[in-house]
Amino acid sequence: MWKTGLLWLNLLTCAACQTSAVNPPKPFSAGAFSAEYQQSSVAARSKYDGKEIAVRGFAETAANLPRATEDQGSILLKAKESNSLAVTCWFSREQTQEFSKITGGQYITVKGVFNGEAGLELKFCKLVRIEAP
Repeated sequence: MWKTGLLWLNLLTCAACQTSAVNPPKPFSAGAFSAEYQQSSVAARSKYDGKEIAVRGFAETAANLPRATEDQGSILLKAKESNSLAVTCWFSREQTQEFSKITGGQYITVKGVFNGEAGLELKFCKLVRIEAP
């Protein structure tokens, strides 16, 4: 009997994994994420710190690519028509080729691990999508 229960538990766990892979979470807008953080940085940190999230926002300028002596580059995302806080997305040297495709004046979607200790920051970012201007 307990083997049957264990089998069902394993099947349900696998089904949940497949569902989340097929339906990835919708990205946060940079403006909404900024507003949530400004309302309560403590609540936002307890909810998102250390978790991988996707954020869609407006990149006014091209990415700051890592220089010869640097390990990381960055890009700022924000709401296009707002003075909200920008979300800083840090990416590794290995991601430079992808992030160099950003010319500025574009909406982009990134995925990274939230670290709210220093503000609205995503670490280990990967570029998910660049939208045509």
